[in-house]
Amino acid sequence: MTGWSSEDEFPQMEAMKAKRIRLTAARWVSRVALSAAPIAAAGCMVGPNYKAPPTTMPAEYREAKGAPTPAPASFVVTAPAEIRWWRHLDDPQLTDLVEKAVKANYGVAVAEARLREARAARQVAKSLLYPQVSVGAAALRFRGSDAGIGLYNLDFEDSLFQVGFDAVWVVDVFGGARRGVESAGAIEQAATARRRGVVLMVAAETARAYLELRGVQREIQIDQVILEQQRRTLAVTEDKHRNGLASRLEVVRARTEVESTAAEIPPLQQASRQYIHLISTLLGLEPTTLGAELERPAPVPAVPAEVAVGVPSELLRRRPDIQAAERQLAAATARVGVATAQLFPQVVLGGAGGFQSNDAGDVFNGDSKYYVAGPAINWTVFDAGRRKAGVKFAEAQVDAAKADYQDAVLRAFREVESSLVAVDREQARVNDLKRLSASASESAAIARRDYERGLLDQLTVLDAQRQSNRADLLLVQGQVQHVLNLVKLYKALGGGWEVAEPSPTTRPIVMKHNQGAQP
Repeated sequence: MTGWSSEDEFPQMEAMKAKRIRLTAARWVSRVALSAAPIAAAGCMVGPNYKAPPTTMPAEYREAKGAPTPAPASFVVTAPAEIRWWRHLDDPQLTDLVEKAVKANYGVAVAEARLREARAARQVAKSLLYPQVSVGAAALRFRGSDAGIGLYNLDFEDSLFQVGFDAVWVVDVFGGARRGVESAGAIEQAATARRRGVVLMVAAETARAYLELRGVQREIQIDQVILEQQRRTLAVTEDKHRNGLASRLEVVRARTEVESTAAEIPPLQQASRQYIHLISTLLGLEPTTLGAELERPAPVPAVPAEVAVGVPSELLRRRPDIQAAERQLAAATARVGVATAQLFPQVVLGGAGGFQSNDAGDVFNGDSKYYVAGPAINWTVFDAGRRKAGVKFAEAQVDAAKADYQDAVLRAFREVESSLVAVDREQARVNDLKRLSASASESAAIARRDYERGLLDQLTVLDAQRQSNRADLLLVQGQVQHVLNLVKLYKALGGGWEVAEPSPTTRPIVMKHNQGAQP
């Protein structure tokens, strides 16, 4: 007998056939998932493992040996560079301002917020290594459409009550998620280094503004002394003119010198107030807050006799920009693994279960239970080269980050060597200016005395005064520039950020890599 003897047999056979297909597919997927499980457990990660690029460094700074001529500055290479370098300038007010600035500056606050942002991003990346579980409940009322056709003509109305959960775990078989954590950790460490760089910059800028302020205030004092001397010379010239011993031209010349010096003071006073405004804002204060505290003149801090500069190998540890560039290179290297993992299949383990019923009173009965669980594999077989281009994109970022790191190292050595020679040669210049100022001051004093006695003409005494005034101003400017060059040196050496280092809120990430880059 051929054919089916009963109308009920055909649906039953079809149901059995569909069940066999589902079981076969489930077995196949399970075998693939089970075969991938040991690989995931072994920690296989595609992409290159990061290695810090080798850096060739000299044993010592060549400019620390001094110029061919005897070097006035004394650089100590056997001791590490100072951390709180501003304290070596022996100015308590400068120390107080710098240490307040590195804690209260808004630029530092922004950098700290960026650091917290990077830490949160690392936590987000880390969460992808774990399953995602959600629970929910629903009470629904539904009705089929009267206008539906075919199988969708559900002409009924009912309720549905459901309580359950679902879980999904994307198994990190090929290490893409772990590479993402590695990259996020390196970015966090780069943000930490950038925060240190901001602290270093704030310390240096606060010291620079303070030193400039003291230099301008000293120039104002010198100009006021010069102005008083010129007014005294003018008074003598006017007295001689009244007695017929000096011409009207000599009086005008003397008055011109007075007016010229008087005109130089207001711009210096303006600069003094602006430096006070700058220092106040660096401390996170309203611009005029420190006016009463800083408007009183004080000496320009002197450069210490010895300056500890350490050895070049310390730069890699102390310079925040080098640290940030190296961590960016590590992050870029990890992103190659993230992009490479996209070329391979994705294994997903999922499940859902709970209670479901049309009657609210029967939701938690045994017959209302439901569940679904099993593995799945997703593999994009064609995307027009998008994923391969993503790998090439990540590799290009590695090359750029490596070049940026190497440039940061070279720039650091250049800044240190240039700052060393600047401090050394400016010290020699200051010594020469001290001798010039002393001799010019003596010459001007002799000229004024002889002029008052009638032994010299006015042009000679005015010229001697100009030379003395110029020598005094050059000396002050040289002293300020000398200590500013020292600040640049300390900044180039990377010292100062340690004083505002916050307590770590997260432990450092240590990624363990296998020797092989491919599974």
